[in-house]
Amino acid sequence: MQLPYPSADFLEISYQPHTDILVGRWLRPVTEAEARQGYDDLLADAQVHHARYWLLDIRRRHRSAPATLAWLLGTYYSQLVRTLGPPVCMVYFMAPGLREEFMQDGAVPEPHTYDGQPFRMNQTITETDAVAWLQAEQQIG
Repeated sequence: MQLPYPSADFLEISYQPHTDILVGRWLRPVTEAEARQGYDDLLADAQVHHARYWLLDIRRRHRSAPATLAWLLGTYYSQLVRTLGPPVCMVYFMAPGLREEFMQDGAVPEPHTYDGQPFRMNQTITETDAVAWLQAEQQIG
């Protein structure tokens, strides 16, 4: 089910009840304001469905601006846990080149740094791997 959100022209949000996964597909590059609006809309939809497992497709979007990344790491991810309850698991499905950039520049913490935390994050280059990781996280709880 898709709900109307202000981000609808740059972010498609849907909830998949059969897998209990919230899917956000970024449709184009976004400004910092649009990125924050999109993340706020994702959280609003997650609250409707009590969705704590998210797949974010960022293949059509450029990487987050430094200020947006600082907000995600410093505020937003912990806000998800406070709002939705632990654990919250988010996987970013991205182009291989972007994944390589993240591994090389270290601007985004590697997924293993989230092991055992109330917020867990991963990065994949295939949607199959993204869904498989979320389903494994659901089994852990």
